[in-house]
Amino acid sequence: MKRSLKIPLFLVAAGVFAWLVFGVFGIQALFIDRKVEEQVPEAVMSLVSGQDGGSASTDAERALLGKGSFRQGDSTYTISGDAFLSRINGQLNLTFTGFDVTNGPDLFVYAVKSSSTDNQEVKSTVSEGGFINLGTLKGNIGDQNYALEDGLDLEDYPVISIWCRRFGRNFGSALIEPEPIPGSP
Repeated sequence: MKRSLKIPLFLVAAGVFAWLVFGVFGIQALFIDRKVEEQVPEAVMSLVSGQDGGSASTDAERALLGKGSFRQGDSTYTISGDAFLSRINGQLNLTFTGFDVTNGPDLFVYAVKSSSTDNQEVKSTVSEGGFINLGTLKGNIGDQNYALEDGLDLEDYPVISIWCRRFGRNFGSALIEPEPIPGSP
């Protein structure tokens, strides 16, 4: 009789373990890449490459407001790529180019009220509620765009973090440095 109980108990234990590993911890996300290849807005690409070629009225409709490069957060993860903040035809946009980050469960894009991409500072600021959730990360690899609410003030929230909400981990972040206004000293 004892032997006949071992098999069902083992199966239950294995089921609970699998549920924890895959359902709760989402370990499978570490092994599956989500590739996104959204078209980078032409206006952003022309501003980034310095080939504006536009007129004064075009400049009023689009502007590169800031940019930054992603830096590693927690040491377990890798990240690379650039983030650009722009306004195109009145719409505030955040664009990632050349983006590549270790995948994980429950990843979000946060704007953090911090002046530094220092990992401990970002984590501390987020734990104190000093962030704005910009939405779910679309993919861990590839160019992607996020339309932002017009009232968002990235002067107060200049750090963009790729944040794992489930485990409170900063996969990496970029400090958006303001672009100089053309013609200003």
